[in-house]
Amino acid sequence: MRNIRLFTFLLLGLSLIQLEAAAQKGKPKASVSPASVDNAVLATIGKESITYRELENAFRKNMNRRTARLADVPKDSVMDFMRLYINYRLKVSDATDRKLNKDSSVTADIAQNRRLLAETFYSDKKIIEPAVDKILERRKREIQVAIIVVAIPEKGDKDVAERRAENILKLVRTGSNFEQMARDSSDDKETGSRNGLLPYITGGKIIRPVEEAAYAGKAGEVYPHLIKANGAYFILKVLKNEPRVKVRASHLLFSSISKNDSLGISKKGDSILAILRKQPNMFEQLVRENSDDKTTKSNNGYMGSYYTRSGGFDALKDQLLLPEFENALFALKDGEISGKVWTDYGLHIIRRDSSIVPNLVEERELVKKDYKKLFYEEEKTAHIDSLKRVLGYKLNETSLKSFLVFVDTSKTSMDSSWDKKVTQAVRQLEIYSSPKGNMSVGTLIDTIGKRADFRATSLNYKGITRVLSKLYDQKVVIDATAGLESQYPDFANMMRDFQDGILLFKVEEQEVWGKLKFDSVQARHFFDSTKANYRTDIKYDITEIYVTSDSLAKAIRKRIDKGENFEEIASQLTERDKMREKKGRHGLVSVKENKLAGYPFKMQSKVGDILGPENYERGYSIIKVNDIAQPRQKTFEEAIPDFAPAFQDMVQKRLTEQWLTRIKKNFPVKIDEKKCASIFKK
Repeated sequence: MRNIRLFTFLLLGLSLIQLEAAAQKGKPKASVSPASVDNAVLATIGKESITYRELENAFRKNMNRRTARLADVPKDSVMDFMRLYINYRLKVSDATDRKLNKDSSVTADIAQNRRLLAETFYSDKKIIEPAVDKILERRKREIQVAIIVVAIPEKGDKDVAERRAENILKLVRTGSNFEQMARDSSDDKETGSRNGLLPYITGGKIIRPVEEAAYAGKAGEVYPHLIKANGAYFILKVLKNEPRVKVRASHLLFSSISKNDSLGISKKGDSILAILRKQPNMFEQLVRENSDDKTTKSNNGYMGSYYTRSGGFDALKDQLLLPEFENALFALKDGEISGKVWTDYGLHIIRRDSSIVPNLVEERELVKKDYKKLFYEEEKTAHIDSLKRVLGYKLNETSLKSFLVFVDTSKTSMDSSWDKKVTQAVRQLEIYSSPKGNMSVGTLIDTIGKRADFRATSLNYKGITRVLSKLYDQKVVIDATAGLESQYPDFANMMRDFQDGILLFKVEEQEVWGKLKFDSVQARHFFDSTKANYRTDIKYDITEIYVTSDSLAKAIRKRIDKGENFEEIASQLTERDKMREKKGRHGLVSVKENKLAGYPFKMQSKVGDILGPENYERGYSIIKVNDIAQPRQKTFEEAIPDFAPAFQDMVQKRLTEQWLTRIKKNFPVKIDEKKCASIFKK
């Protein structure tokens, strides 16, 4: 999708950073009521009016400040922004006046991108946001459940598994002990060994059918229906349904690992508790002096972050405490200290420091991310299936079965003769119906043969229905999103911005970018007025002897100091590739061009100086300074790379200003200064 900005800020010399800084300085003004100014017309462009609401919405989008009040921004900054926005609207008006909105390439671009934008917007509004809202509402509570699992065999009689599950459900609903049945009958031995008990769950934390049942059930009761999911039947009992809270905890640990003295540990715990009963404020000191938990000891026993039973620690996602520890912690009130709590790690004394209600606003983005990763595709498919029923899209199961009789369901469409046995009568059957026409078996066969993405289609029920879904799902979405603009003003505004952005791109291409050529005559005038700014770098004509041996480098330096010819030694001994034939000479180079030039530059060397050996790259360099070219003013040709961006920017601004001047003759601009002054205070 083409990425089109609403405004081309750089053309007008006002940056987002400047506007943001100005917005931050603005202070609320109680004298202005947003409701009273929303429809106030601040400016007109020909027959087009710019209201306060429109300008504020544009400001929010460009500053990425969804709740910002334009009335709180300093007047000078608002007026600067308004001029930018007016220029933007002028350009769009000019594009429309040229009928660029009727251009076939523009309409095709808009249609293509509307489909993508509409599908994303529709999914957000109809699938993702409602699901996220539901999950967040459920996250106000957390539930503990127990389950009995009856596996559905991949092969064999599936009815046997269903009858067995129904029998277990009947027994536990009529009084049989759920925990005992979980131990004896559950096919999931891990949960069965724990009486079917699962850790606490909350919204978005477990497979959807089990979550639905858990939130629909009542604490203390068995859910009245079998739950079928993930190749199994689940019988579910809701044990607890409680408000979800985040708890901060600290603890003192006497470790029992590698120790057999549980009695001694217990006595230590009694001694600590006796002190804490009298002086609870000594908890942190006692932790520092006694705790065997090295991780938390240095932090006064604090366990690092807030904790929920359904999500674990904030800092360690889904890292849960041992049940004995967790139960003791949540039995406490804020500020209370537990008695002796035994786990596999030893004896704990726990303090519940504080608790807070989870911030669902902060959790929203993470919930949305997890939802899209875990549930979205499945629920999108289910939503499209429901739309098919409503909109009149239907698979003819009878025709499909008749079709499959004449193909080898163990093969794919890569077999060139796969459809050879399909009779003419079957080819004429309607296999799929839709509001815009029906598809015959013959047409489907032709489509599979023509499209590369259907080349390896499995010739079974699943494979053929997958093809039909691929053919019709997009059409269903197009039908469902046809009226989005009338249903959702924000989508209509988004499409307007997108269309205007394409028009802006087109018209600027004609009026600015297409005319932005490098005129050498104008460029030379620009250079003549600024040439003092463009100077060459200092350059050094250097010869180098490069070797990888430290001792050899030192020996060469001694030979040079005794008067041997530098160039002759370089032609014999330098190890730099292809430099012996050049006698080590690099010629005139600047620091930017060759890092070797950095050595004479740093040492302020003179002509004839010899430097080194210097550590360079993976060896040692001895450098001779043959000559020095001092900085000078660049010629026109040399300076082009330096001044071209500024020159082009100047031309661009001139073209834009000339263009805007012409547009304003057709679309006069009027700013209501009095109204602006009454709304925006200095």
